[in-house]
This record gives sequence, C-alpha cells and structure tokens, in this order.
Amino acid sequence: MRTRGTGHQELYMPLSLLSLVCGRPVYSGRVVGGQDAVAGRWPWQVSLHFGQTQVCGGSLISDRWILTAAHCLKGWIPFLYTVRLGSIKNDQSSQSVNHRVFKIITHPQIQHTSADIALLKLVSRVTFTSFILPICLPSITKQLKIPASCWVTGWGTRSLLLPLPVSACEKLYNPIGPALPELESVIQDDEICAGDILNKKDSCKGDSGGPLSCHINGVWIQIGLVSWGIGCAESLPGVYTSVIYYQKWIKTTISRAEVLGTKNLDLTEFLYLTVLLSLAVLGPFCAFGPNILPGE
Repeated sequence: MRTRGTGHQELYMPLSLLSLVCGRPVYSGRVVGGQDAVAGRWPWQVSLHFGQTQVCGGSLISDRWILTAAHCLKGWIPFLYTVRLGSIKNDQSSQSVNHRVFKIITHPQIQHTSADIALLKLVSRVTFTSFILPICLPSITKQLKIPASCWVTGWGTRSLLLPLPVSACEKLYNPIGPALPELESVIQDDEICAGDILNKKDSCKGDSGGPLSCHINGVWIQIGLVSWGIGCAESLPGVYTSVIYYQKWIKTTISRAEVLGTKNLDLTEFLYLTVLLSLAVLGPFCAFGPNILPGE
C-alpha cells in the first residue's frame, strides 16, 4: 500500500495475491467453432491502440500491467497508446473501458524476433469486473505440464491450437537444418510453437502480442504471446514468445517498478509529465511536428 500526498491511499496488489482472482472467468461456458459464445469468456484479452488505430493485442496480468509483444511498440511515447479492456470487438462497448499507457518497458535484449516481449504500465489501476480480469502467469517455482491443446485469442482469430515440440516446429520452418549443423536455428530458446496445421488454424494479423492460454488445474495460464509466423494458417504453426521463459523477468520488472514508483519520480515519468505540459501549452503539432506515427 502506498499513500499519495493528498492522503488518498492507493492499493497495490502484489502478483502473489493475483492468484486468488486470475485466470478464472466468471462465465465459463463453451466456445463454439472458434468463436466466443458470450462476452466475458476471455476477460484478460486487451486491444492495444495507437491513436485511433488498433495495432496489437495483449493481456491483463495485474491491475495496472499489460503484457504484449515488443514489436508492437514502434513509438517510444507512452501516452500515444491506449489499451481497451472488457470488449471482444474492436469497437467500444458498454462493458469496455480505455486506459492510457504510462510507461513502456521492452526487454533489454530485444532483437529481430528474440526477446519479443514488453510490459505496459497503465496510468491508472484497472477495476476488475466480470468482463475484466487478469490471466495467471506461470509459477517460477513449479514445472508446468502443458495440456494437449491451448487457445490463442485476438481479433484476427480465436482458435484451439496444439502446442508443438520445438524440434518438430524447427523441422517445419527449417527442413534442411539437420543436414547443415552450422545453420542457425529458426526457432529460438525463448520461443514456442502452436497451431492446428490439419485444419489450418493459427494466429493472424492484428493478433500480435495476444495471449496463448492453457487451462491447467482449473485456471487459465498464459504460456506464450503471439510473436511471428509466415502468413495466416498456411500449414505452418505460429511462433510465440515463451512467457514461461521470461516469467522471472516479468515479475522482477513489475516488482521493481512498483517499489521505485512509491519512492521517486523516474526519468520516464518526468518525460511523460513534460510531454503533457508541452501538449497543453503548444498543442500536438508544435510539440512533435506532423510525423508522429510509428515507423515514420
């Protein structure tokens, strides 16, 4: 718990306590044909927007933190991004809410595909409802027995997928690899594969950053996030950043940020407040110029 200067007490829910509410949707009805039966089936699914444009998916993992893919974040200015929670459609609904992003933390070893993972800290804490709940993260101390099938969710698809051994996935993407030992592996140690090759189901454009979730011992646990693939369900499985691989980084980063946030204003927060002041005084065009879109 931390106290603001106004005397208002703001509760910080440690990740350890989230296990009491995470991964347990209030509605647990069946999913038919790869589509949601009703809203609230995947209450941790979020939509990441840059301005008015939906760019990626993500998952709610606590009352103030979003997990997504690093390649989704082309711009470094946090407040240009918003996160929509509580909706299974791209448009706003009565159950959905929008939250602005306060801080972007990408993995320090991010490369072309490796370490494709990022954390977003929201400006304000999320109020949990039957439509908005966090998903559970894997436990650092327990070895997960991943079931035969898991779900990938997003706006491009909602599909039941089969997690594949890395060796099998490597053969599909790099069939000549074993014959050329010096050839670098396509699938990295921090990646996992999943797909329904027979029925050609896979994650697709717009799903990046979204969760690959498995129902384990009565709760939903995120084991991966959509990273990359070739096309959409073109007889190749999708490749996902392994949340299991980065679970320690996720929990350490959040804990450190929450502790530092109670003591002092860091550089990111200072820049955020400076940008807001510039916008208020100068307007967006004068503050940034005309070219503020990602990649431009």
